[in-house]
Amino acid sequence: MTAWILVVALLVSTEPTWALGEIKGQWLKACIALVAGGLVGATTFNNDLMRRLILMAAGAMLLLHVLYVDYEGLRLILANLNMRRIAGLTEGSDKSNYLTNMLLCLLLAEALVRMITRCRFLPLSNIVLAAMAAVAFFSVYVEGMRNGIVELVSVFGVGFLLVAMFTSRRRRAIMISAMLVLISVSLALGYLNLRKDERWQSFLETVPIALDIENPAWINAGLPQPELESGQKVDWSNYMRIARVRAGIELVREYPLGVGFGRNAFGHAVEMKYGQRTSHSHSGLIDLAVGTGIPGMLLWLGFLGSLFVLGWRRFRQTHDYYALALLLLVTGYGVRMVLDSIIRDHMLQMFLFLAAFLAVIVAGQLRGRQRETPAPPA
Repeated sequence: MTAWILVVALLVSTEPTWALGEIKGQWLKACIALVAGGLVGATTFNNDLMRRLILMAAGAMLLLHVLYVDYEGLRLILANLNMRRIAGLTEGSDKSNYLTNMLLCLLLAEALVRMITRCRFLPLSNIVLAAMAAVAFFSVYVEGMRNGIVELVSVFGVGFLLVAMFTSRRRRAIMISAMLVLISVSLALGYLNLRKDERWQSFLETVPIALDIENPAWINAGLPQPELESGQKVDWSNYMRIARVRAGIELVREYPLGVGFGRNAFGHAVEMKYGQRTSHSHSGLIDLAVGTGIPGMLLWLGFLGSLFVLGWRRFRQTHDYYALALLLLVTGYGVRMVLDSIIRDHMLQMFLFLAAFLAVIVAGQLRGRQRETPAPPA
């Protein structure tokens, strides 16, 4: 994929200097994170204690940020102030929620391993595990990210299927009930978000308006905005996100080989077509498809798919924590990148580091298992 990104920058893009600068500032750092994660996984392959300590350290850092978000949320609640969309130590609540959901993926992997195998991977009691999940769920609530809730429901849905497939008949009803509770909590958070977030009230009415991208209001919030039947202006977030997805699909059709990799590739393509500059599309997949074209998008989806299959193959055989964590991590990231622009910055780097760390371990375990399997008699 890196080779294709360079080909687009050097031979296809009309702005090679910009594209190469973005590759250096974004993709190169992501590749370094990928290699670093793989090296850490490889060097600790024969040291299970060290691998667990590394995962626990990563989880501890995520938990510390979650606790800070909870503190900010509680402080505002107790002061009767608006606590909507707490961002913690990040630049925005979407980035904060990305960290929270990553922690929940790691915790869910541990919970599922315990449900299916009755064994613990992390040295945590069930009470501590439940408490960590509770503070993470509260963080999801105060961050108020609707796309984060969609991601959670998807991840828990995968967990539900795994429990249904791999638990014994005797315990299946209890374990499925436990997973349904987790899914219900996620849906309850979504309901609370729907009630407190006014954007939901006009979402459906905004859809047909936003699909009409002949009106350029979606490019710039400073332009006159369309109106709802009530005479009120459309909610900018709803309108802009839907319109930019539609516009992004049209741009991919117009520039099937891409315009050059970059965080704001969508904005550069919009300027080429409409003569006005804007930012990203708020969908990582659209941003990537516009920047690297259909081949780049397919290569990226193939990469994520290979990680998912790797995790699935190992988990199906051994119910291993590393494989399950990889499977859930890829599921969450894959869903979220469609809804938010996360194929960039620390979000991409953290995902690639952790995914590479887990993938190298899982791949090594699969190779070791294959060596141990005796050959069939001649």
